[in-house]
This record gives sequence, C-alpha cells and structure tokens, in this order.
Amino acid sequence: MAKGKLARFAIATWLLMLLPPEAAPGPDPGVHLSLYTEAHQGAFHLLVPKDWRTEGGMLPSGVEWNLVDRVETNIRFRATSPDGLSFFGWYPRFYFQDPAALARSSGGVLQVPPGQVINGCWAFPFMNVGQYVQRIVFGYLSAQEFQQPRLIGAPVPSPELKAWVPAVASRAEYGYVNFECTLRGTPMVGRIYTILYDLHGMLWSTVGTFGWVAPRSRWQQDERLMEMCMRSFRLDPHWAQRAADASRRRAAQYHQVIQEMSQIDAEISRNRSQTRSDIQEEAYKLLTGQIETRDPHTGKQKYLPMYNHAWTDGRGNYYLRDHDDGTLPFENALEWRKLKIINRNDPNYRPPQ
Repeated sequence: MAKGKLARFAIATWLLMLLPPEAAPGPDPGVHLSLYTEAHQGAFHLLVPKDWRTEGGMLPSGVEWNLVDRVETNIRFRATSPDGLSFFGWYPRFYFQDPAALARSSGGVLQVPPGQVINGCWAFPFMNVGQYVQRIVFGYLSAQEFQQPRLIGAPVPSPELKAWVPAVASRAEYGYVNFECTLRGTPMVGRIYTILYDLHGMLWSTVGTFGWVAPRSRWQQDERLMEMCMRSFRLDPHWAQRAADASRRRAAQYHQVIQEMSQIDAEISRNRSQTRSDIQEEAYKLLTGQIETRDPHTGKQKYLPMYNHAWTDGRGNYYLRDHDDGTLPFENALEWRKLKIINRNDPNYRPPQ
C-alpha cells in the first residue's frame, strides 16, 4: 500500500515538473476613466474610458414618425474604442401597438400588417427580451451594421432592471441576451439589455435598450470595462424634472390628437354598424316586395310596393310605375313631386341626421 502511494506521488510530481513555470506578474496597466456629461442637454453622466470617442446623447431618434420623439425625450448614444472595434451605447426608444389589438378595437376595420406604422407607433405584438433583440434590434436598428447576428443561449433575467419598469405597466420583460456576429470582417461577441413594458394591451414600449460589442479575441477584458461604464449611467435629477414637465405638456397635446382620432374610430365603428343594418334592411325590402322612399320636400320616408318610380301629391296619395316617360296622368300633374328611392347599399348613401 505504501509503495503504491509513493508511486502516485512520484508521477504527480513529475507531471508538475512538466508544466511551464508561472509567469511573473507584470505591471498592471489599470484603467483610465473620465466622467462624461451628456453634451446636448446635460441629461446624464457616466464613466467613459479615456480616449474613447462619444457620439449622440439625449436626442430624437432621427426617425420622422417616431411618437416618442414627439411626446418624450429620446436617446441614441455610443462610446467607441480608439481602434473602432469595441463600443457600447443605447438604442432609441419607440412605441408599439399590437396589430391584433388594433383589429379588435376597430371592429376589424384596421388590419395593420406587422412592421407598418400607425399613429406614430410600430405595429408589432408584445415581445420578450429575445424576440425584441432578434426582430427589432437585429432586424431594424442594427441591420446595416451587424452581419449574421445570432443569439447565444436563452435570455437571462436581470432583476436589478425591474426598478426601471413604470408603475402603470400591466406586464414587463427585462434582461439581456448574448450574441455573436461579424462586423467589417471581424468576429464579434456582444450583449444587449432591454426593458419592455405593456400598457394593458393597447400600447407597449421600452424603457431602454443598451449593450456592448467587442472582438471575440478580447471580449473578456472589454466586457468588464464596458459593463462597468454602462452601470455608471445616471440621469441628472434637475434635467429629469424639466424633461418630465415638458413630456407631460407634449403628451397632453398628443392625447388631444388621440381623442380626435378615437372619435374618428368611433365614427368608423358606427358607420360599420349602420352598414350592417342597411344590408339587412335592403334584404328585408327585397323579400317583402317593398321600396323605401323619401320625399325631398318634407324629408319624410315611406315604404311603398316595389316599383321603379314613385310620386306623391303631398296629401297622402302616391303614384307608382316601372317606367318614367316624363308625364303623369293627372290634370294637376304639377302638384305631384317625384320621390327619391333609397338604396342603403349605395356607397354614397348617408342616413338622415
């Protein structure tokens, strides 16, 4: 037994001797960071590595129809390494409306294909973190930059992001996904965080979408640096108060427009219901052999036996015939007036007010 232990110890010692000696620890270059203040409005500050290039800030998205730009403040910001290969930043925000909810609320009148824009909102159903990155970030926001992006693994929840979810949200998704892609021929690795919230199925949006990308060859050291910088992001409290007040004013103006649009939608629904009723009414007249007439002089409507033309003298007397030759068989023909025959299926028909 003792000889066996000695043999194993000797083998282990021999293997250790084959290993290369540990490199002596070299000088730690450290990290040089600068406190960056958002250049356009002083809206936020964060740490940025020295000599990294910054662009953007608390600015409109640059997308003309984007509702967020009209009623809130938006962001598009990036910090890029000196060699241009690693960068981190924030994508703009958008509002979204579920096409199925639009169809339901309009009684089927609004059939908006996914990806279309309506009322300044993108028509897409509510998504989870992975779906949002795949469809919106990869499909639109970074489509001209990332080549062949691919998610690595499932979305990872980030409980610390829950604090950013608005209290009025009916549901929310928050977390990040890792991904790989190619950027100008360089294999890259990245991570994208997003915070999504839904407002009772009528409207949904993002609180923020942000992340980093680095060459695969150095992603571990750059990841630590960029994660630290992103987590240092802080809004300026004075700016946040001013922005909130301005957003409320703009939102009030927008809500007035939405109310007007809602009235139009209600009118569409009423007209649709009226159309359904008119179709049934025309079917009833056909089955019972009647016509519906309107006296242009008095506005009174009257159901009469089915003929192509009808006249009245205004005293409860009616004359009906299939062909109008321009004459009437009465001595007092000038006292008779022709009735308008109503066809509710006519696109130009309007019900009396």
